[in-house]
Amino acid sequence: MSPPRANPLKILVVEDREEDYHFLSMLLSRPQLMERYELDWAVSFDEGIARLGTRRYDAGLFDYGLGIGTGLDLLRKALSAGTDMPILLLTGVDNPNLDNEALQTGAADFLCKVGLTSVQLERAIRYARKQANTLAELRRTSHLLNSVLSYLPVIAGRVEGDGTVIEARGRGLGTLEAEEKHVVGRNVYEMWPSLAPEIKRAVAGGESAFTREVTRGEARHHFDCYFRFDEIRGRGAIGFAIDVTSRVEAEQESRRQARLLQSILKNLPVIAGRLDGEGRVVEAQGEGLQELDFAPRELQGRVFSELFPQSRDAIAHALAGGSANFTLSGRQGDSEWLVDFSVSADAELGSGATFFGRDLTERRRLERELLNASDTEQQRIGADLHDGLGQQLTGLACMAAALRDRLRAKLPAETATAEMVARLANEATEQSRALARGLSPVQLEEHGLATALEDLSYQAQRLHNIECRFSLRGPSPLMDHIGCTHLYRIVQEAIHNAVRHGTAQRVRVGLITRGDRHRLVVLDDGQGFDSQARRWDGGRGLRLMHYRANMLGGVLSVRSSLGLGTRVTCDWTPTSAPFHGEPVPVGASASPFSLPDENR
Repeated sequence: MSPPRANPLKILVVEDREEDYHFLSMLLSRPQLMERYELDWAVSFDEGIARLGTRRYDAGLFDYGLGIGTGLDLLRKALSAGTDMPILLLTGVDNPNLDNEALQTGAADFLCKVGLTSVQLERAIRYARKQANTLAELRRTSHLLNSVLSYLPVIAGRVEGDGTVIEARGRGLGTLEAEEKHVVGRNVYEMWPSLAPEIKRAVAGGESAFTREVTRGEARHHFDCYFRFDEIRGRGAIGFAIDVTSRVEAEQESRRQARLLQSILKNLPVIAGRLDGEGRVVEAQGEGLQELDFAPRELQGRVFSELFPQSRDAIAHALAGGSANFTLSGRQGDSEWLVDFSVSADAELGSGATFFGRDLTERRRLERELLNASDTEQQRIGADLHDGLGQQLTGLACMAAALRDRLRAKLPAETATAEMVARLANEATEQSRALARGLSPVQLEEHGLATALEDLSYQAQRLHNIECRFSLRGPSPLMDHIGCTHLYRIVQEAIHNAVRHGTAQRVRVGLITRGDRHRLVVLDDGQGFDSQARRWDGGRGLRLMHYRANMLGGVLSVRSSLGLGTRVTCDWTPTSAPFHGEPVPVGASASPFSLPDENR
């Protein structure tokens, strides 16, 4: 026998006879009992009702005869008040009819006090409490099931072996525009023929799980269905169905997008993948760039920045939580290829990065041809200006000088006018030559970049009447004519913006080399602008400067503040790739470059 528990069971005794109460108290105080009991005595029907609302009891012992009412009446009031304690009805004589009425009313047991023993009473209380706990759990389960059926798009039911529906409940019936009363009694095989094979498998003693599409009018609904043999009844089947239309449609859309992505990766010159936290390729897809050494199977498991060192800064920026673009280039036979990459932090996984690359070789070739055509046209206009208008202005200046000499002898008073015409003609000639030099930089092709930039600075002084100086630090970079032209045009546009928009009076141009790294800097003391507010969205000239820097594989940065002038910087290396992350500010400790006697 297990020892009695520390806390006694609380028993409400409603008994109008004192000797009967003491009898029950004696029965429940015997030392051989398994439990300890604490009795609370109510001496009347009304007091019993009052005690029901004062505290919680583990069980109740109600006498049948209570004067103005019976124990059955008290039982009904207790149950209507929502009590969940088990109640045992006690009487002085056995009465089968009264026993049956008590059990139907809701009593846990019906006991005769004559001959009642401690063991019998404790057993009855113990069984009654166990039954009450079982019923309470059943009510909770039933409430949960009713909630599921009422609030979720499900259908639960039972069918006979021939397919007749004997029970059907659930909110999912509304999805099918059906009601329980219209479904019960009908044959499920006839209503939904596509379900018949699976339900028949369950009816035959098995179970089945499947998804089916049900069409109502123009609407299509998808249900996950589960059926199994009804073991309790020994025939038919029980089952339920869950409306998963949203999930199925989402899966279909996901598959459609996946097919589209696979088609893009298979048929276009692109590649996409993921990097882990160390920059190692953990996933790569896309066969369109295999000829350019970007085969997914070759990249898998390799550290991307070790394969392509030009990407190191951009990938580090992405792994730190940002995003960046970079361009990789190489040669295949006699042609050059370029692949543009975007890399960004992997927000989905919370670590690593994703990358996407596309072949820009043909686009870059066309852009280069267009840009070269523009430069060629400028050179043609410059040549025409020099050889056409320049020659005519020179002839005009000579004629004006000859006229001045003749007038000096015959009409001295008109000599001053002729002198002024000759001087203006000479000035116009010089200006046309300076314009021609800007449009067609002969110095660039004949003497190299440094000489051309020095000449450009000198011509800017003459054209705009400002101070414009050029300085060279280190050797002039060795570049082809196209690269030199891009840098020349960047400086030309920067000077133009400084004079026209910034009303600058002082401009500095610097070309600096440190090992294999190069920097071009244009500084001015103009009125400047708020570069943070504009976010690099300047006019066409500024966008073209960025593009020319990108064609070099370099980075262009523009820094300006109101009243403090503007700084334009282009950094590049012979093997560099564009990095569009956060540019290193000019003059910061991370940069080895600075112009001599620079104070801004």
